[in-house]
Amino acid sequence: MDARRIRMVFLLAVVLCATAALAVNRPGASPRNEPPAEVRDIRYADLARCVKELSGQVIVVDFWADYCFPCKREFPQLVELHRKYANSGLTAISVSLDGTHDAETRDRVRNFLTKQQATFANFILDEKPEVWQQKLKIDGPPCVFVFGRKGELLKRYHDGVDYKDVEVIVVEALKQ
Repeated sequence: MDARRIRMVFLLAVVLCATAALAVNRPGASPRNEPPAEVRDIRYADLARCVKELSGQVIVVDFWADYCFPCKREFPQLVELHRKYANSGLTAISVSLDGTHDAETRDRVRNFLTKQQATFANFILDEKPEVWQQKLKIDGPPCVFVFGRKGELLKRYHDGVDYKDVEVIVVEALKQ
C-alpha cells in the first residue's frame, strides 16, 4: 500500500471512531447504543397479580429508588443474576418506589435502568408511599422478595440485600 492510501485509511478510521464516540456520548444516548429500558407504571394489586401469573418461575422482585444509594449499588447484581439464570426459569422484576410525579424522575429511573442494561420487567409503583409502606411493611428501600415456582415467598430482604444469599436461594429453587 502506498503512503497516500495509508493516510486515507487512517483518516477514514479516525472519522469513523469520532462519529461513533459522538453517537454514544450525545445527551440522551443510551450506553453502547442500546435501546432505552422500558419502564411502565404499575399499581400494587397489579404487581401482586403479575407475580401470581408467573407461577412456575422463580421470581426476584427488587424494590429500589433512585435516591437509595444501597439500592443502586446492589442493582448490578440483580442484572447479573438475571443474565445467569433467566434461561433456567428465573424472572427478575425491578420496581422503582420513586413514584411517577414528574418527567425528570421518570427520566432518571429510565436512564439508570438503561445504563444497568436491565432487560427484564421494570416498573414504577404508582402508589403513595403510605400504601407501599403498609403493603411491603417497610419504611423505604431496598427491599427484595424471592418467590418459588409455586408462588410461595422464600425470602424477604430489607435493610440490606446479600445477592450471594439470593443466588443460593434462587439456584435451590430452580432445582424444584
